[in-house]
Amino acid sequence: MTAESDGPRKSSRFAPPYSQIKARPMGDLTRGDSRWDVVLETAPDPEVDGIRGRIHFISGNSHRQSAWIFLEWSERDIEARFSEFAVSAQRLWELLDSLSP
Repeated sequence: MTAESDGPRKSSRFAPPYSQIKARPMGDLTRGDSRWDVVLETAPDPEVDGIRGRIHFISGNSHRQSAWIFLEWSERDIEARFSEFAVSAQRLWELLDSLSP
């Protein structure tokens, strides 16, 4: 019996090659003395024929990142979804606060 006949193939963790990753600064997040740069990272996922995206928060030597929370057809769609998500700074603060330091 071969591995193909054992059932559906399980997907591995999404880890695109560095050469396919794009990062775009999306502004900053400031509250009191706390300031974080917000960066949107995108990468193609050929397994699903789409684009994945995640958010990075960078402050000095601190860096936090979300999981690949966006999956859309194009980078423009990812940017639109980010804009919908980040309509208020509060939502970004809630995401940042949920991420481990």
